[in-house]
Amino acid sequence: MALTPIKSNSTLKEQAYEQIRQEINTNSLKPGTFLTEEQLSNMLSISRTPIRSALQQLVYEKLLAQDATGHIYVPKITAKSVTDASRVRIALECMALDCAEFPIPPEKLAHIDELYHNQVDLVKNNPTDNLGFAELDKHFHCAIAECCDNSTLIEFIQSINNVMVRINVLSGTLHNNRLDALEEHAQIIHYLKSSQKEFAKLSLSEHLKQVEKRMLQREEVTAE
Repeated sequence: MALTPIKSNSTLKEQAYEQIRQEINTNSLKPGTFLTEEQLSNMLSISRTPIRSALQQLVYEKLLAQDATGHIYVPKITAKSVTDASRVRIALECMALDCAEFPIPPEKLAHIDELYHNQVDLVKNNPTDNLGFAELDKHFHCAIAECCDNSTLIEFIQSINNVMVRINVLSGTLHNNRLDALEEHAQIIHYLKSSQKEFAKLSLSEHLKQVEKRMLQREEVTAE
């Protein structure tokens, strides 16, 4: 682990959360690694209280897991975990579009379009930054979800997309499939801009199914 001491006295929980999440998403914290409040407190040079809160949030978001004895660890990425997350993601994101009022407000379309072009620029200028691409992908899908007026649904989608960042990076699918993903994103945007709700939902659903299919073809995703 490459965690560095946290020096600021503000938002210690958020800073601890971001550092630990980064270590998980980059695979610096390997699947199966157990984490303790004492260990992390020493590494980050802060008290256990913000560490405890950060760990609880990461467990809630499924980036960490907790066994029957209360020990917290980094879970493996398995074929079942990919399938489970993908099926939930498809259902929730399509539900968000179904709840959205069309036409989508111009400012929301502009934000979605901007995130798409940020992904395009990243692929051109920094093609090895898989984590950066996955983070932008998360924001792209969350921005689509925010077209609906249901804060609870949006929160669930944000949570599942946090999990998908890690799966996207560690499954090893991004490098070879980013252009396919961008093409699929462009199609979704086309239907959003032309106010074709049913085609937008279908395009989004097919895109997410293709993402799942690409992940399950990789050796990095275990069968267990």
